[in-house]
Amino acid sequence: MRLDDRLGALAELWSVWAGHGRDKTDEQWRRPTRLGDWDVRSLFAHAGGWPVGFSALVDRVTDAEPTHATAAALLREFNAPDGVANTRRERVAAGAREDAVTYTTAQMLDVFAETGPRAIGTARERGPVVVDYFGMALLRLEEAVSIGIMEATVHLLDLKRALGEPPEIPATGLRHTAALLAEMAPPVDFVEAATGRGTSNPLPVLS
Repeated sequence: MRLDDRLGALAELWSVWAGHGRDKTDEQWRRPTRLGDWDVRSLFAHAGGWPVGFSALVDRVTDAEPTHATAAALLREFNAPDGVANTRRERVAAGAREDAVTYTTAQMLDVFAETGPRAIGTARERGPVVVDYFGMALLRLEEAVSIGIMEATVHLLDLKRALGEPPEIPATGLRHTAALLAEMAPPVDFVEAATGRGTSNPLPVLS
């Protein structure tokens, strides 16, 4: 997908998140999730970090060449045993729990309903530029958006499972996420495992 298509998929996912934030009961906010000791509120707070971060990311434009050609390449690095997905896991988990207490429901809703959409508008104005991905890499903007789509999709599945709802996810985001995760896997191992020919399992690719 081109940048505009990816931004459209991200906007659709964040709209779904905003809708969930409007209609939860106190009991639903407290429900446990499959993510350790996070309840639904902590999960929502964590997912809301992406719209906030994206609003800063769209202003981090650089003239330099990308350090990673694709989102998959960067995510493989992040999810290596010594990558940030593993070394920062406890810090991220603690931050979500803290944000869940610090911010009101209205504030958490606002990042999906207002902050994120404004950033998407800015991204459309920027076009296919290269951005500094939070000091960790340089990525084409459309590849950074792919990571946002994946984050919103995977955690929306976490949310749906916690609420006991059918895993109904916007189809464009789901397809894009599936393709990105498949790209992260070693291609030979993935093809052979997917066709019942391999002896090794390349999954999971994401921590």
